[in-house]
Amino acid sequence: MHTLDQATAQRIVDRAMPVIGHSVNVMTPEGVIIASGDSHRVGEIHQGAKSVAQSGNPLVVDEAEARRYPGVRAGVNLPVVISGTVVAVVGISGAPDKVLPFADLLRVTAELILEQAALIEVTRHRRDQIENTLQAILDGEIVPKDWAQQLGLNLDTPRIAVVVSAHKTASRWPPDMTTLSRELERTEPDALVLLTRHREIAFFLSARPAPDAINAALARIPPTIRTSVSAASGSAFHSNLKACYESAAATLKAGIQREPAGGQFIYSDFPLAALWQSLNPNWQQAQLSKALGPLLSHPRREQYLKTLRAYIEADGDVQRCASQLHLHRNSVRYRLKGIETLTGWSPFRLEDLLFLYLALENS
Repeated sequence: MHTLDQATAQRIVDRAMPVIGHSVNVMTPEGVIIASGDSHRVGEIHQGAKSVAQSGNPLVVDEAEARRYPGVRAGVNLPVVISGTVVAVVGISGAPDKVLPFADLLRVTAELILEQAALIEVTRHRRDQIENTLQAILDGEIVPKDWAQQLGLNLDTPRIAVVVSAHKTASRWPPDMTTLSRELERTEPDALVLLTRHREIAFFLSARPAPDAINAALARIPPTIRTSVSAASGSAFHSNLKACYESAAATLKAGIQREPAGGQFIYSDFPLAALWQSLNPNWQQAQLSKALGPLLSHPRREQYLKTLRAYIEADGDVQRCASQLHLHRNSVRYRLKGIETLTGWSPFRLEDLLFLYLALENS
């Protein structure tokens, strides 16, 4: 359905008047002037426009005939027809013999602008439907396959998700999602994008290597804010957007846990941490926090935490850990023993070390 609003009507006036050189009016089918080259006429009733809308025929009015119509001046008034319906009336004020040559130009201009506005509205509505559908999928709701097909969504394809979030200091976030969606549709028609409830931008791209996916997503973030965001790619899944998103979001959370300043993170770099984050543990968190509590409250906590993380990154190899920290291996062993004394969990036992690893992910 085509409707005429004041902003669109004013676009018609602003576009036509510099070309025509005469005052232009745009009226509703009820005859209300909603845009005019003479601002004083806005809001008046144009009886001639009502007649044009009812008959569907142009109305040419000279000075003498203008007196027959209250609120009407000499000029030409034409119906604007979209899909067989008169949706507006446009008029040019002036002597008919001078303005008649511009009549069709004004009518065509008005119809083109209204059709463009309608197309933009349809496109916006479709994008809203796509975003609502994507959010419903991420919320675990069942979306009928035929509904997705009506929206042009191909859900039966391998995809990888990239989640992008802004640092707390970032300004102008999020970017213009309408422009971002339009650009993505133009360059990569199968891609999907959503601003999540957490104000993260989730890109769903055709399956590709994780670094390529991150680069493809970041390339669409405006350069002015690109340095103020972190991004993470998840694992690729077939026909499972929810899993794509959750694996990327968990990877981002696990990555920022390691690098609070942010960066770019890939699921395969620390899958266990990402899996743990995706489980959304509840009472388990309390158990882990309780075990790590004495260490976190110790005056040398930073030293202990740095050593434990380095030890884990060295795969439990004391010598590699010592080399990374530029310490003697006995110093590393001494610190690890201190961690065991404080927490009751030994970094030298695999099961205990895994417990400490999850506790660090939870801290």
